[in-house]
Amino acid sequence: MNRPVPHIVFLTPGFAASENDSVTIPALQIYLMALRKDLPQVKLTLITFQYPFTNKKHNWNGIDIIPLNGGNKKSRKIATWYRSYRLLKKIHSETPFTVIHSFWIGECSLIGQFFATRKNITHIVTAMGQDVFKNKYVKFINEKRSKLVTLSENHQTELYKNYGLRSDIIPWGIDTNSFPKIKDVKIDILGVGSLNNIKNYPFFIDVIKKVVEKKPNLKVEIIGGGNESSKIRSLIKSHNLNENITLTGELSRDSVLQKMSMSKILLHTSKYESFGYVFSEALYSGMQIVSFDVGASQKLPEWKVCNSEESFVANCLNLLNDENSERKRILLSDIDFTLKAYLILYHE
Repeated sequence: MNRPVPHIVFLTPGFAASENDSVTIPALQIYLMALRKDLPQVKLTLITFQYPFTNKKHNWNGIDIIPLNGGNKKSRKIATWYRSYRLLKKIHSETPFTVIHSFWIGECSLIGQFFATRKNITHIVTAMGQDVFKNKYVKFINEKRSKLVTLSENHQTELYKNYGLRSDIIPWGIDTNSFPKIKDVKIDILGVGSLNNIKNYPFFIDVIKKVVEKKPNLKVEIIGGGNESSKIRSLIKSHNLNENITLTGELSRDSVLQKMSMSKILLHTSKYESFGYVFSEALYSGMQIVSFDVGASQKLPEWKVCNSEESFVANCLNLLNDENSERKRILLSDIDFTLKAYLILYHE
């Protein structure tokens, strides 16, 4: 039965600090901008538990953002939960809402489900990443009270395998209007992602070392920052790859898309992804992909799924040697599909 949706409240651990912040959960930003455009008369409120590190409310592209400034500190956790619940009560009494949409199975889904159950309103929980693995909050999920969403078949399978929880798959869509024109290749291999343990960049460097043995003039760039930056720099130096690999640091999303528009291969060595928004961006930028079977991986001529260092190296070399391949846009999932799928859940 369809119900009017006059007000939707979103709960998330973090969100953009301002409209100039394009790197904090870009997939969520793009979705919310599309939702704002599609539902101009509906009030949208987002409560962010941990980040940005401020208590100052602000308006983000027509959406009210209320930060609780938990600061990712355990000492503030219970107080943040208490404040979030009181805030939900206050907002609901002033401008009643019919939907709570929580991101990640965690503190947001805990508070969201508790409040939604007491007020008998719709609660959506989108699992976003490794929250489908060892997670103390999963035991609080009630499938009768919360509608669960995962981002890909791989993601859905992990959640069911680990906890027996069923979910709908709603992939993150891209806004095709935000992409620059495809340009001539200036970067042979591009890496995009935070320099942390999850993204497996030491393996990335090992693959590049082997490829450089056959392609000494290989041009590689890695976009991202993180706690393993110094480690990655040391590996690049120890493997004598300073002439081949450039670390750009963190870039704005527009800058990343510009880099993609002039790059041939996305080398992605992470051993786990829930979806991998970068995959969608790369394919629509005309790139080819070499990766493990993670996230939204697909059987496509432009996407080489690997299971060993040897296969990574061989596929990179094969793609680099294929000078006749056409660079074309491939749409993995667009934002309209994502929007329509969530609107169905909001109205159920």
